[in-house]
Amino acid sequence: MPAPLTCDLDAAVFAATSALEERRVPAPSALLLSMTGLGLLTGHLEAAGRLPVELLPGAPQAWRASVLHWGDLEGLPVWLLEDQVGPLETQSAPWERAWPVWLAAAAGAATLVHSSAACSLAQAEPGTIALARDHINLSGTSPLTGLGQSRLGPMFPDQSALHDPHLRAVALSSCTSLGLVGEEAVFACVRGPALETPAEQRWFRAAGADVSVQELAPPLLAAAHAGLGVLAIGLVVARAGERADIARLAAAARRMTPALDDLLLAVARAADLRARQSLEEGGA
Repeated sequence: MPAPLTCDLDAAVFAATSALEERRVPAPSALLLSMTGLGLLTGHLEAAGRLPVELLPGAPQAWRASVLHWGDLEGLPVWLLEDQVGPLETQSAPWERAWPVWLAAAAGAATLVHSSAACSLAQAEPGTIALARDHINLSGTSPLTGLGQSRLGPMFPDQSALHDPHLRAVALSSCTSLGLVGEEAVFACVRGPALETPAEQRWFRAAGADVSVQELAPPLLAAAHAGLGVLAIGLVVARAGERADIARLAAAARRMTPALDDLLLAVARAADLRARQSLEEGGA
């Protein structure tokens, strides 16, 4: 007889993974979770499929309007999902904000690729693609609250190796090949949806951050808990100190979407090649 479930997160993930197995949804190598939209990536998938998240038992209310896409992206098995979930209602469990990260890990994923809009706190110009080498959680929140009894990860996950240096190097090289401006950066993870004040931006910079990103802490902490490596991508759409306008920032992010598509295709291609080489070396 299986051991009893130890927390609501476990129950939600195990119920959904069982449903995915019954529907024969293929296991992913990576989850691509995007706060800037999926662009044209779904059109590049081979052996593709899609499923409304609301059909998965255990799916939190916050994600039920989403659609899970899957397939091979340049040969790499992936899941694609738009991250349109903002701060949760006060009655929601903190883990709900990052539920898809645990779901993908339980289904077999080893990597989280997350993209979002970012504000430059230092030298990066708008149009730059920032690639996280580290992060600072300044949001005051954590999706790990209350997960001490979870079987999906340790109570105190190690974050020292969370940001995958190989994937970051591949992404930087791909930016160069594609004629894009890519830079390593420390990300300040801040709470949304309010835009930062100039004083807050100066504080983030003084703390050691190069860019600020809203609502990034939950997926990063969930990835650490689940044991996933991370490539966090920030599309720099504004500079600290400038007058902020949401419509203008959203338009700037949309203009960068084709470049992000090209970058993700290049990273997936390189990751698939690395996986095939590892298999060949292992079989030699």
